[in-house]
Amino acid sequence: MYIAQKKYNKILKRIPIICVDLLIINDGKCLLLKRDNEPAKGQYWFPGGRVNKLESIKDAALRKAKEETNLDCEFIKMVTIEETIFLKNENMDTDVHTVNICCELVTATIAPLQIDKYHKDYKWVNQQSDSYHKSVNRPLSLIGFINVE
Repeated sequence: MYIAQKKYNKILKRIPIICVDLLIINDGKCLLLKRDNEPAKGQYWFPGGRVNKLESIKDAALRKAKEETNLDCEFIKMVTIEETIFLKNENMDTDVHTVNICCELVTATIAPLQIDKYHKDYKWVNQQSDSYHKSVNRPLSLIGFINVE
């Protein structure tokens, strides 16, 4: 469901946004995408995004996996809930507050990975990193990925 940026900014100013963060697992590794937009531009993060009204968490997770990566996935479980707050800055028109439902998925088919226009790179990881945001490391730790740095 597309929401025009001007209207979306009005929503962001008033309420938190419910999102799914996807821990997509393939061959023992988790997919991270490098964000090409704010907030967290330039950082590796889970694929994911907004949950639409009347959409289940499972359906949102599977939809976002396909939209952002072209991967068909199997929904395994909800792992945890994270919260992010990014304060307004010169690159953002408003503060951003999200409630992120972190979901574990596994790749169901070997489709070519194609990242969307909001990301510029990807990597498959098998451990946490001090360079990742805490909202990435904590869910990784809950599915058994450790920090060896």
